[in-house]
Amino acid sequence: MHTNDPSSGIPPRLLHRPTVGGLVVPYTTLAMPDGRWRFGAIDYARQTTAFTEKLCQTCGTGLGNRIVFAMRDTDLAELTSHEPGMHPECAAYSASACPMLAGRMSHHQHTPTAAHLAALDLAFHGDPTTESRLGQPAQRWSLAWASSYRPYMHPRTKQLAALILPEQLLRVRPITATSGEAAS
Repeated sequence: MHTNDPSSGIPPRLLHRPTVGGLVVPYTTLAMPDGRWRFGAIDYARQTTAFTEKLCQTCGTGLGNRIVFAMRDTDLAELTSHEPGMHPECAAYSASACPMLAGRMSHHQHTPTAAHLAALDLAFHGDPTTESRLGQPAQRWSLAWASSYRPYMHPRTKQLAALILPEQLLRVRPITATSGEAAS
């Protein structure tokens, strides 16, 4: 279902995307064989295209020189994003709409995505470290603005990722808090 009601809180850049339950379905979200969308599961081909062609993971259109990445503290320490970048307005929408980024989830999901997809005869191409976070407390997320990035194969995850050079990092703003800390 699409909604083009400007009062819905969906930025104009995202009005062409499908919605489910009032939420925009990001460009990189996996479509299930029955046509439903699996939030939290990644369409490997689209994610690869987004990284290599510098497309926004949310709206699927080309990024400019103001790219925003949603990153955990561990990602920031490596200056690596395991998810493609976004336009500033797409990142702002995602930070409020995504339950994990918005801080509405205190813990990671308990159901293994890989097992769920395997039961449907679908391959899991996401971050292999996801399974180690099952049921664990949610980590703090930040939005990191960058002028550019370099796609590379992450040595630990063996997955395509974005490497942000220190001189490309423009600013970082925490969007969720760790346990016991107030969100900014």
